[in-house]
Amino acid sequence: MSGFWHNKKVIIYVALLHHTRFLIPIARNLENLGAKVEYIVGQAERSQEITAEMCKLKYRHVFEYVSDNDFPEINRNYLKLRKAFRTALLKDYAMGAQVITVLDKTLHATAQEYVGFKNLLKKERPDICLALHELNRWGKMLAFQAKKINIPFITLQEGLGYNLDFGYTGHIQYSTLGLTWGSRIREKLGSYEAPLERIIPVGNTHLAEEKKRLKNNNTQEKMKIKYKLENKFVNLLIFSASPLDVDIVLPLLKVTSESSDLALFIKFHPADKQDRIRAWQDLIEKKLKKNVWFIHGEENTYDLIAMCDLCTLAQPSTTGLEALALGRPLVQLDVELNANVPYSFIRQNAAVGMTPGTLATALEKGENFSDMIDKENMEKYLKSELTATRGAADRIIHIAEKLIRAGSHTITYPPTLHDLRGKSGYDFKWSMVIPVPENMSDKFLSQLESISNHSENSGEYEVILIRPENISDRICHIIDTLQGNIHILDKNNNCNGPDMMNIAGENARGKILLFFSELLSPCRGWLFSLEKAFNELGTKKIFGGKVINMQGNIIHAGMVLDENNSPVSAYRYLDRDFPKANIRRAFQMLDYFVALDKDFFSELGGFWGGAGENAFMDICLRASDSAINKKDFKNDTIPFYLPDLQMVQLDVRKKKVDFNDSINFFARWHGTLWENRKSLYRKDGVSKTELDAAYLSSTLKSTLL
Repeated sequence: MSGFWHNKKVIIYVALLHHTRFLIPIARNLENLGAKVEYIVGQAERSQEITAEMCKLKYRHVFEYVSDNDFPEINRNYLKLRKAFRTALLKDYAMGAQVITVLDKTLHATAQEYVGFKNLLKKERPDICLALHELNRWGKMLAFQAKKINIPFITLQEGLGYNLDFGYTGHIQYSTLGLTWGSRIREKLGSYEAPLERIIPVGNTHLAEEKKRLKNNNTQEKMKIKYKLENKFVNLLIFSASPLDVDIVLPLLKVTSESSDLALFIKFHPADKQDRIRAWQDLIEKKLKKNVWFIHGEENTYDLIAMCDLCTLAQPSTTGLEALALGRPLVQLDVELNANVPYSFIRQNAAVGMTPGTLATALEKGENFSDMIDKENMEKYLKSELTATRGAADRIIHIAEKLIRAGSHTITYPPTLHDLRGKSGYDFKWSMVIPVPENMSDKFLSQLESISNHSENSGEYEVILIRPENISDRICHIIDTLQGNIHILDKNNNCNGPDMMNIAGENARGKILLFFSELLSPCRGWLFSLEKAFNELGTKKIFGGKVINMQGNIIHAGMVLDENNSPVSAYRYLDRDFPKANIRRAFQMLDYFVALDKDFFSELGGFWGGAGENAFMDICLRASDSAINKKDFKNDTIPFYLPDLQMVQLDVRKKKVDFNDSINFFARWHGTLWENRKSLYRKDGVSKTELDAAYLSSTLKSTLL
């Protein structure tokens, strides 16, 4: 063991009891590695302290970090919340929507918690924070406050991947990373515009250990003995939301109560209220409750799954997946309520679809539900849902360590690069550093031809090609036939992309360095635009240009941050002639192509190797960061967008996300990346209506090409 976690401070927010099954395995492993773990709870109608007490956790309440001195700020926040909710309620009521009553004490508690979380983080200064998600107010506020002071924040998967819910967009709005069990949930979140580069499948933190525990403890037999069900077939019916109408489940109640061979356990969601559960039970005739048990929080869910012979879902649920992983056959009730749900275990071939009546008949006949499942499809399903069944907690801890290590680089920079030209002065005006693709020879040839055709009469230049280890014969032939000031750098496995670009930059013989992404083809006048910008704005700048696809749509016009605080292009997918995309101006970041003076590049230390595919954005942020600004570089104007410098991306295939790049980039700049796309629209005076019309026009134009 490296001892990295010794005395590291970890804050974990917990709410409901079922949240802890995801978080506690990570915490236990961290404590074994020497970390100091502390749990935080907030104020809720169903006390979160009960969760901490039941799990025997060392915890603090967020209100403990609020003092009398904070109440003026709390009152201001409370009044803002009250005004916002009053406006929203009146608007919803006028629109005919259902009005949700928000208690005044809840608003005041929220205002207190907001200040409490801020004080907590400033006082404790944890190395990292974890929470199940940031969709509730506590997770959202804690994530926001952690981001403000650049503390890495990790969220985990709960069960939020089965509904049609635009809340997924904000699932990791302020978190550094979101970790899911498998690729299916990652893609689900991405379909709602959650940033895929910050969502990493890691597996389930506890299922493997639960499976081992249940087997070693012989839980199924012990549970059946406990309830005197040794010779009965046990069906576990799970409500993951509100209970179904009693009339819908009557066939199951009837067949169970009339059979000496059957037992039915009905499991209610932990967040459901006791009075509603009792009211639901009161609707059932006493004779239909024979051989039926109603469970709220009285039993461990995994013990119930281990005891049951069949797991039945009323609605799609995380527990259904866990039942499958624990080897139980699954039935999803095919009722009108579920007809239009966007996710179905039935459609995934992971569960048998049955109406309550059909299921009752199958139970009465003693049919084998395991035989109804397609085993091959089941394996495929579990693979997409669970990246791995073991070691997830350790993988998360490894990611957390990398986040903390990468975040420590925020104020440290690579040393100044050395000039390896071997003599004073410059042999060329421009040095073009171009990565060679492994294949796609026609597009590579087109790129080189564009450089040759569009770089005339703009000063002498050299081309430095970074050649990967594995390239096609056709690419080899193209390189072998090149003439002029061409230099080849062979890439090896010991050097990543940024490292190779640094080697190219050190060896370059041009005054200005031009770094290309793969298969980027410049248009006429590009060097003239650059020369003009350097003459007017000086050499302490990083310049980039407009990048379009083959259909003429924008894929880069300067980088902004979306609502999830993730980098996206300004005015992406709009037509290249969209007026607001043709304004020369400063941006926080640029991508795809950067040009900078070689002396400035060396002073910055070149590219940071850990940034990987995000190297261009990283050097832009670093150039404008406060540590660099101490050298009298003008803040926020170093990365500069030149719309007249236009390039075509010849290949726009979606690149595979390298999670190490994401971990390094977002850990390093977590506290710097804040949503600014909306502020750009406001500054440019662009309305949503105007944008929608421009998107429609661009789409129609692309379709006709």
